[in-house]
Amino acid sequence: MNASLQAIKAFEAAARLGSFKEAAEEMAITPAGVSHHISNLEQRVGVPLFARANRKVILTAEGKLLSEATTSGLQKIQAALDDIKLDASRINVDTTSSFAALVLIPWLYDFNQTYRDIDVDISTGEAVTAKLNALSIRLGDVSLIDKSNLLKKERFNLYGAPDFIRSIGSDEPAIVYLTRWKNKKLPDSPWADWVTVNENHVPNLEIKYFDQELYGVYEAIAGRGLVFSSETLVSEFVKAKTLQPIAQRGVESGLCYYIPTQSWQHSIKMQTFVDWLKTKIN
Repeated sequence: MNASLQAIKAFEAAARLGSFKEAAEEMAITPAGVSHHISNLEQRVGVPLFARANRKVILTAEGKLLSEATTSGLQKIQAALDDIKLDASRINVDTTSSFAALVLIPWLYDFNQTYRDIDVDISTGEAVTAKLNALSIRLGDVSLIDKSNLLKKERFNLYGAPDFIRSIGSDEPAIVYLTRWKNKKLPDSPWADWVTVNENHVPNLEIKYFDQELYGVYEAIAGRGLVFSSETLVSEFVKAKTLQPIAQRGVESGLCYYIPTQSWQHSIKMQTFVDWLKTKIN
């Protein structure tokens, strides 16, 4: 049996309010319209749903059964609509720990000042999120990424705190932190290329490894070594003169940050965030 949604809504309102008139006012239609919808519904189910008594309406046993179902069903629909509306104003960004901590979180203040009606939640991890309005930002092999998904191709350089760089001597090796990616399919960072290009700037070094760039960046900021990092991740620290490159010549890499989804898959607010991020990062 097919019943119109309008008839179900008219019945639910009349049952809840105990009045066709009040149901009509809530639905912005006439009492006759409510009566018409309910009469059609009663004809379809083959039993009366209300007992009419003067201006009052009282649910029959069958009406009570249907009322419980319609009230529950419409409440679930409304709850889902509310959740969708709430998620439409919130963007769930899923990315790497390093990109989140060193880029997105420091930049969010600027975004929030411009777009006050958009909330951004950031989560980190290897798996792509399945949340509503979810946007993933990933580190990938640039040779495998479509240009339409590309956020930024990465360049690398060697960075350190200014005081630490000045303290580097020829006697004791300086620690340099490199990254071994958790994702073994990613290209290695271009350390060998950097050494070749900057052979005149290479001090006596002792190499140590982390599996995330942010650990090496934090060690460099603390003055405990140098970090070979992508320019994007240290850009804010370079601007603040907390870190500086040890050589002026960075090198290209086979790595990039990219967004796996296409623009047609984004909500308006997601695309607003993507456009803002592309402008900011480049």
